[in-house]
Amino acid sequence: MGVRAIVFCVAVAGLAFVALSLAGIVSTWGLDWVTIESEEPEPDSTAEATPTATQEPLPIPTVVIDFEIDPRYPPNTQWTVFDVPSALNVRAGPNTAHQVLGTANLGSTVTLTGQVVESPTSGIWVQVRTNTVTGWVFAAYLTPAG
Repeated sequence: MGVRAIVFCVAVAGLAFVALSLAGIVSTWGLDWVTIESEEPEPDSTAEATPTATQEPLPIPTVVIDFEIDPRYPPNTQWTVFDVPSALNVRAGPNTAHQVLGTANLGSTVTLTGQVVESPTSGIWVQVRTNTVTGWVFAAYLTPAG
């Protein structure tokens, strides 16, 4: 019982010392915390700087796409959607295997971009811009506007 009481008193005294020191009371008794600071040596100013390698930027490749404009579907011309039940699917690529990005309603106007793909198996597909999306449509469902 005596050992437990001494340990308890030492623990309480230690907590009291910490509490009093945080409150600033212990320093008035002449006791205070000791602070040890570590100073790192200053770099040698006579040492030469390590050269850094500068890397030249890579040239930006120029992509030249050589395609002929199909005179039947000139770029930036307006075309009207016709001969569809209600809307024409606008696809991510020039065939029905591509995802549908949106639709162009019957009677609406689209603008050709000038991109044309003609396939012996799937016919002529043109790239168009609608009010909301740019994609590919089957050219047979378009007629010149106006």
